[in-house]
Amino acid sequence: MPLPGVTPKLVPSSDGEDTYGLRVRGRSITPGFLRRPDLTCAAFDLEGYYRPGDAVSIADPNDDNKGLLFRGRIVEEFKLSTGTFVHVGALRTALLSAAPVLSDVVITGEGLGEVGAMASFNEAEVRRLFAWSPSSDDEIINFDELAVHLLEVLREFNRGSGSSGRVERLLVLGRPPSLDLGEVTDKGSINQRQVLSNRAKLVELLNADPPIPHVILAHVGGSSG
Repeated sequence: MPLPGVTPKLVPSSDGEDTYGLRVRGRSITPGFLRRPDLTCAAFDLEGYYRPGDAVSIADPNDDNKGLLFRGRIVEEFKLSTGTFVHVGALRTALLSAAPVLSDVVITGEGLGEVGAMASFNEAEVRRLFAWSPSSDDEIINFDELAVHLLEVLREFNRGSGSSGRVERLLVLGRPPSLDLGEVTDKGSINQRQVLSNRAKLVELLNADPPIPHVILAHVGGSSG
């Protein structure tokens, strides 16, 4: 729910779904950037509402008191080659809930025909399930038991979902996102765009056709290697 004195404004998203761009106005909201009128102009709309870049949905259309649900960052969202929008924040959260063996996920697929993901593993969960500890020196993790486990997770996760809610390719990273490289924000969340930029070669490998070894393919039969 908005804090007292804060007025929200919801701008319908362009994908036609029940998500909105959140904007806020109030005495507790910054009036702008110091000596940067260009940034201030970009951050506020014509009515003076601040645009934080968050996407939200209404928790219950019949009960405003239930507030808003965070649906990710607008700047992270993208379209597949089919024109279908991918809600990155919601998809990432759902996949992590389905796969406790993963600690975080970066979603890929902008301009492509399917959604992919690069994931960091949860070392404690990997040890618990498989009595095995991956080496942090490996850029890509290749462990058969983990790959089989994640393949089963992906197939169940994808069941009944449309193209924007299905993760068809998965690559497990040996090195987690780095705070020093700007891949993790000061708040501890993943900077999706920075990870994709820093690891562009891995993104290319994930989406290569034919697929390289170590990529877990949910739609053809498992790992390609």
